[in-house]
Amino acid sequence: MNFLIKIEEAINRFIEGLLVKLKDMVPHFIFEFIAVILHLPATLKAIIQNQLPKLKNFFGELLSFFTQYTTMIRGHLVNILIYLRSEEFKKADKKSLLLTPFRFSKAHPFKAMMAAFSFVILMSAMTIMVKNAEKIASGTLSLRRPASNEAAEDDIYIEIKKHKFEIKPVAASGGGHGGGHGAGPAGGEAPEHELFLDIRIEASNPKEKVFLEYMEEMLDDSIEALELPVARLPLESDNQKQIETYMIKILNEDFKHLGRVLPIKNIQIKQVLESRPVYYRQAERMMSVSDINLQIFLEDTHRNRQVWLDFSVLASNRNIVLFLKAHEVEIKDHLTTNVEPVIPQLPVEEEGRLIIKDKLRNELNEYLEKNGIEGKILEIYIDYLMVS
Repeated sequence: MNFLIKIEEAINRFIEGLLVKLKDMVPHFIFEFIAVILHLPATLKAIIQNQLPKLKNFFGELLSFFTQYTTMIRGHLVNILIYLRSEEFKKADKKSLLLTPFRFSKAHPFKAMMAAFSFVILMSAMTIMVKNAEKIASGTLSLRRPASNEAAEDDIYIEIKKHKFEIKPVAASGGGHGGGHGAGPAGGEAPEHELFLDIRIEASNPKEKVFLEYMEEMLDDSIEALELPVARLPLESDNQKQIETYMIKILNEDFKHLGRVLPIKNIQIKQVLESRPVYYRQAERMMSVSDINLQIFLEDTHRNRQVWLDFSVLASNRNIVLFLKAHEVEIKDHLTTNVEPVIPQLPVEEEGRLIIKDKLRNELNEYLEKNGIEGKILEIYIDYLMVS
């Protein structure tokens, strides 16, 4: 046990000696800098406490000078007001009083010039100070204003997405306005067309926006009943502006009956064109496969019966069609060997043909997935089917 204690004491002496050597190697100014940093708060506090009386005296003297000169100016103004109300001023010659500064300037040009120069500098300084104060005040106000308030001020719009109108273009109907909902074609006139518009309504102010949102149902009914003056489809820019002006006028007239004067400031519309039809470039995604034979399962006979069929595939992209055409032989072999035998009733019944098409589609999709081809077979169309 004493041996272990001696080893521990030896290790402690070694560590202490090592720390002493490291301390001796470090420059002395580093320790002084660390000491300054540690005592910096106390030092600053002492400096402030020592300088505080001087600062109080300085601001006290500044305030006393300001009060003194303000009192002097106020005294001069009071004297001027007293003189203006006195009998002496009323009896004095006003013309001579007005000419007195000019006579003084003529008699003492240098003093007059210095006074005018001082007045110009004073007014320029006051103007700069006022402008800077306005900038500082507006900047401080904008910084203190929450971002949500600014967004709320700008948010005076109401948007109606993809509103449907049934209209009859003027060019098609031979004159007159298009019809709103409920205005069907009369006699042998051209049928109505569907027009989809994105409507952006700008309120006059945030309060009017709140009102329009509250009257949303009435606003929607008013828009629904509009008879849009559509010249032709798709809308042209001039016709679009005409419709916007027409909508602003009619809607503001409707709200005028409720005691609201021009709640709608502006309206912008944008026609939403219909998307591409489902059959767009569908022929490029189709391919025909012929001479596919499927085995028929017969329990009561040992004869080999087969179903021969031709079918067309509809793929999700053109790359699948290119791949199928390049591997047509492998595809036929895959279908022949992997599609299980079918019962005789399947090719005859409609439900059975649907089952056969599902089997073909599943096998083709598995083949595409196995070969790393993106996409899938969407539909199978049976073109020809014969049982032998």
